[in-house]
Amino acid sequence: MGRTKRKRCVVKPRNFYLSDDNEDSVLLNTWLAKNGLRRNKKLALAVFDDTGRGVITKKKIKCGEELITLPLNLTINVSTLLMDKAFCSIFLDNSVDCLREYKQGVSFQSLMSFYLAFLRVLSVNSKWHVYLESLPKDYTVPYFLPYETQCNIDTDILSIIIKQKDTIESSYKIFRDILKTSSKESSVHILKSFTLPLYEWAYFTVNTRCVYMDLSKVIDLKNIENTILNLICDNTKISLCPYLDMINHSPDARNETKLLVSRDIENLNIKDLNEDLFLDISFSIYTKNNFDPYSQVFICYGDSHNLKLITEYGFYLPDNELDCVSFNFDNIKSYFTTNSIKLSQEQANFISNHSLNKDLYIDNKGLSFNLYGLLMVVKYYYRKDMDVSRLIYSAAICSNDRNLNELIMPLVMNKLKEISDSINILRSTENRCVILDNCIALMCQYVCILEKFIKC
Repeated sequence: MGRTKRKRCVVKPRNFYLSDDNEDSVLLNTWLAKNGLRRNKKLALAVFDDTGRGVITKKKIKCGEELITLPLNLTINVSTLLMDKAFCSIFLDNSVDCLREYKQGVSFQSLMSFYLAFLRVLSVNSKWHVYLESLPKDYTVPYFLPYETQCNIDTDILSIIIKQKDTIESSYKIFRDILKTSSKESSVHILKSFTLPLYEWAYFTVNTRCVYMDLSKVIDLKNIENTILNLICDNTKISLCPYLDMINHSPDARNETKLLVSRDIENLNIKDLNEDLFLDISFSIYTKNNFDPYSQVFICYGDSHNLKLITEYGFYLPDNELDCVSFNFDNIKSYFTTNSIKLSQEQANFISNHSLNKDLYIDNKGLSFNLYGLLMVVKYYYRKDMDVSRLIYSAAICSNDRNLNELIMPLVMNKLKEISDSINILRSTENRCVILDNCIALMCQYVCILEKFIKC
């Protein structure tokens, strides 16, 4: 209380600083405005103590307000690649029939990553140079942990890293081979600059920053045999959106995106694409939350457990109710065999036919439906007084059956010890970093889940 008997306001220390005035942000904002970005005037770029770069609102934002709108030609999407003749010529002006030789050989994410690397090599000669310069120079995903550290992280994290490495290295080889046989003189320069670290950076730029964008109603993507899309094995529904990709994730955020077409544009033929057409198409995002003045603005990337968040996006969310500890079916079978529990062919068929060999995990609520069902088949399949099939798919199922819990308890305890031992090793690692801390945090969450299960 002051001498006037009034309560003094306690000024909370700010956990951010505004960055709109720094040189890089001014350059980016100027470029975005020049190319047609419309953003809520309340928004500003900032750097936060906990999340790093992000977006803040200077005034209250209410549910339903538009955050930003980008013209389609200010996003990097499937049409961007198709309209870039220099990029397409790498594949089309080639001594090898690339569209046939590498048909469905890469994902669209890989192709977009190659395009990003291509733009990076072009440097200031690219329309996208300012945007590329605004992107992070590195990413905090476990993929970039040293090999000796990866050996001690949880097997679930490691298995994702292995898949990522396989995807990246196999697609990188394909793109290098294509560059080597390209007839374009510029491909020689691109090949020299197209290193694996550059491609890894591009891959995780797309991986961590792309948003869902479905252009199938705007562009006819059915007849692709003579285009570079013949190379891909999946859909093209991702896009990079400048400024939007500065907004961080929160599981509590709710938002809506809209593809707005201002005139009659539908099922455009790929050969008729041009940038002027896309001036009449825009991509907007609206918030369904309220944000107080000088608070960080969030969007939701989708409900995800931390295993996905740290391996795909590079961050960890505490108290994530979606976290779970998974168990491999083959490991469970080996455990049963070791304990003289042999599955009959009839049991094995039942498990396979009902997909009880997938989605086997323990979370804060206990056994997953499939793991509970699997254990019921092992324990009760030949009990004459029990109809296992009826019990599994009825309301009678109860995931805290002590008999079933005890059946798998030694395996759970062994898993707990493995994870705990690995955490102790990782905590003694020199030169700790954010990536490693995220992995340790997730593994500690796994320990809590398993300990809770054991105590129940």
